[in-house]
Amino acid sequence: MAAPSVAKVDGKHMGKQSTFHPGAAPYGNFINYYTFNPPIRRLQFIPTDMLDRILDAIKVANHDAVATVLDVGCNTGDLTIALYEHLLKGGVPEVVKQTSEHACEETSSEKPPEEGHQVDTDDSEKIKPDQCDCVTNSPETKCEGKVSGSKQLFMLACDIDQVLIQRATEANPYPDNVMFQAIDIMDSTSSNKVCANFLDAHHASHIFDLTTCFSITMWIHLHQGDSGLLTFLEQVSKRTRYLIIEPQPWKCYKSAVRRVKKLGQPMQWQSLSELQIREDVVDRIVKHLVTECNMEIVQRLGETDWERQLLFLRNSMNTV
Repeated sequence: MAAPSVAKVDGKHMGKQSTFHPGAAPYGNFINYYTFNPPIRRLQFIPTDMLDRILDAIKVANHDAVATVLDVGCNTGDLTIALYEHLLKGGVPEVVKQTSEHACEETSSEKPPEEGHQVDTDDSEKIKPDQCDCVTNSPETKCEGKVSGSKQLFMLACDIDQVLIQRATEANPYPDNVMFQAIDIMDSTSSNKVCANFLDAHHASHIFDLTTCFSITMWIHLHQGDSGLLTFLEQVSKRTRYLIIEPQPWKCYKSAVRRVKKLGQPMQWQSLSELQIREDVVDRIVKHLVTECNMEIVQRLGETDWERQLLFLRNSMNTV
């Protein structure tokens, strides 16, 4: 997933003036991210009735309720759309049978390749039709924006990479309910304005009901340092009632450095030696959320194939 940074992105050059290599995406903005980490790898841990449970927990009436979700670091939006359908339908999105025009490929039960590595789909074992996480955009299978009763679901998905956002927007099957926006979430002035305008436009509360942060903490940490990481956690907590976060462990940092060096690309973030939050980064993130951000752990949803925890938290100050 792509994370925020102070640098602007034009799709070819990021930060320093160097040729962009897809395997060394400096902000996690891998152009083929979902070929090696398909949405189902996260969705399998998220309860199908999560949104209804959240609305019930904050005592929203059964009529005219608006549910809002913020997805930070959405890349090309594949997981955003899959999550939208997952929450809306109360289950994994409907699948389509594999055909020559619409085939879904991923590796078998083996551990997926490391983040950022290319996948040779020609040698990959094809997934069975009933395991495929692809969705159709036909009128028969398209979601209508309702959770249950007349509850409406609206999602704002953001990423710093304008090219990825353009791709997500062009492929968006639900433009009335899902909005993709290129913003730097660490720019509090602009990001607060975008979020406020989105919530106002949908007559929602001043905060999101749910915020998701899938594999973006490392990229923020690498570019913004220890203080930037903690600031991000504080900012995202203030904006939401509930939070799903997938923090990267320290081994992912070392893998990112090795990958860039192997590709002969320049480092576009600070040295790991400058970071004080290191091997215990996941524990420090959780501790900061709990002790400084009024968050409470509701559930440890599971652990991905890359040994990353998926955590579900609630804001004790923003929930009834």
